[in-house]
Amino acid sequence: MRVYTYIMKRTFTCTCTTVRYAAQTLTEVYDRGLAPSGLRVTQYMLLQSILRSETEQSITELAQELGSDRSTIGRNLRILERDGFVTVGKGFDRREHVIQVTEKGQEAVSRAYPLWQKAQAAVADALGQDQLEQLKTLLSLLQETSI
Repeated sequence: MRVYTYIMKRTFTCTCTTVRYAAQTLTEVYDRGLAPSGLRVTQYMLLQSILRSETEQSITELAQELGSDRSTIGRNLRILERDGFVTVGKGFDRREHVIQVTEKGQEAVSRAYPLWQKAQAAVADALGQDQLEQLKTLLSLLQETSI
């Protein structure tokens, strides 16, 4: 898999625009890599998160775990449910919804995993392992900083 690093030779004066543009580029790399599995990277990560959980999770818990808002997770889950990758059931009270990955969803994740590993390796190769670790550290610092 080839990572198109030349795209990021554009520079922006706005830090937010730079990070958003880089995230968009990176998402495209993963989506292209995962395409044969029928999943997008957002769907793959959501399914992985549900599968990793020891117990049933609500949409709110998933959103908190993934650092996203409930409405975004809900939209993504509706697509996964429509495609037969998850089922959405009622939780302890009628307002809560809990998610379970179907067999079809588990199979999709199994097909996607080696493709995801390839995308991970392509990004690491393009940036170099040291720079990739530095990037992760800087992004984590930015996330934790309350400006």
